[in-house]
Amino acid sequence: MHKLTLSAALPALLAAAALSPLACNSGAESEENTPAEAQGFGHCTYTNKFSKAEECRQYEGSGWTKEAVEEDCLGQSGALEEGECAYEEILGTCVLEDGDQTTLVISPGNDGSACGGNKLGCETFAGGTWVPEEPCKGDVPDSPSGTVFQPPALVCKEPVAGEAEGQSEDGKVCTWGMISGCTEPGRKFVDYASCDDVYTQRPYYAAPAPPGSGEPDARMSDPAYVKELNWVKEQVEACACVCCHQDSVTPEGAGVWDIEGEGNWINTFTPYGLAFAGGFIPSWPLGAYPAEENNGFDRSVTGLPTTDVARMQAFFAAELSYRGKSAEDFESYEPTPAFFYEQHTFEPAECEAGDGVNASGEISWSGGSARYVFVLEKGADNPGVPPNLDEPEGTIWKLDVKPESSAVKSGEVVFGQVPGGATQAVPVEGSPAGLVSGETYYLYVVADVGIPITRCLFTYEGK
Repeated sequence: MHKLTLSAALPALLAAAALSPLACNSGAESEENTPAEAQGFGHCTYTNKFSKAEECRQYEGSGWTKEAVEEDCLGQSGALEEGECAYEEILGTCVLEDGDQTTLVISPGNDGSACGGNKLGCETFAGGTWVPEEPCKGDVPDSPSGTVFQPPALVCKEPVAGEAEGQSEDGKVCTWGMISGCTEPGRKFVDYASCDDVYTQRPYYAAPAPPGSGEPDARMSDPAYVKELNWVKEQVEACACVCCHQDSVTPEGAGVWDIEGEGNWINTFTPYGLAFAGGFIPSWPLGAYPAEENNGFDRSVTGLPTTDVARMQAFFAAELSYRGKSAEDFESYEPTPAFFYEQHTFEPAECEAGDGVNASGEISWSGGSARYVFVLEKGADNPGVPPNLDEPEGTIWKLDVKPESSAVKSGEVVFGQVPGGATQAVPVEGSPAGLVSGETYYLYVVADVGIPITRCLFTYEGK
């Protein structure tokens, strides 16, 4: 489920990425490649893939070209029209600046409950400036609306009728309800866990497979090839990947690659997707379980969880070769998704005045309400996503707000104390180590998994 782009909890994360303008070329000008401003290109109207809400883009600045504008609008599955965006009411505009290219992303409507999510997506993730209009001025909700990230839970069930006993206690089949989770080999994830929870953990939207992917493939007459293809499909069926990549399972259709695709289903992969699946593009920022805790499925190397890393890599290396590419073509790619990797490499600066833990233990931060609050040692890694990156070494204290509870606000949380509707994740038992006056610590506050709102260093001044 790697084709993600950024509105609401973790889905708010990806609706924001969708706001970002494409990096465009600046070749020699011609009639086909003149600045958009001069050509008078107006706006691109489209439906945000995640929020399902209409948005409108306007392009300003000499850096835009006809080709670049068309490419950007196509990337949103939008339609270009002349003139400016025209709405009777709008929530606000996200102003995105990239050199001499400016993109105005306009959100129409009058529903003030959407203001917080739009502002967060624009400023925190897209790196833009949110300019509110009347519905979003004044005191509006400051946290994203929508589905809250559902923490992974281990679900143990009796085997499906006709299947063998499970490998867990009392013959049950135990499966992590997580995007990186897998049931036992030879079984199907959807029989033992729910995709509903998975959709809160990673944004989903339907996207068509590449053109021509359903055409006849001569390799389907090769028994040895078909055997490997079927093995890969069986591996996928055992894991949460099917929630987004098996057409009959998804709410609105598969996202690009589809194990039910016509002809040879592997042809629904793009070259990038093949490299991701084979682990030739690192994807560790997405998180993974140890194989021994995930029914033998390992996702530490390959993009797709597998019980046989070498076999899976060999299959996808061969697929790349069939397309005239190789693993080496992707050696320069940074770990993906970029927005998770950038969170991992983030370097915190000194907290703004007032943010941090004061002498009374009260914790203050900026950016709105939070579902996760961390106090870490200076130099600790940035927290990432579950199941293995969300409690890095050096975590002194971590507060988790329960999914069914309201997020906590700045100034309402006291270090080491657990308010109603929350749990203390670190330490698992007892009180955290006391903070030392004069020492520097790292405050990391998250609106929801993958959505940091305050990340800064503060010096504790105890009583």
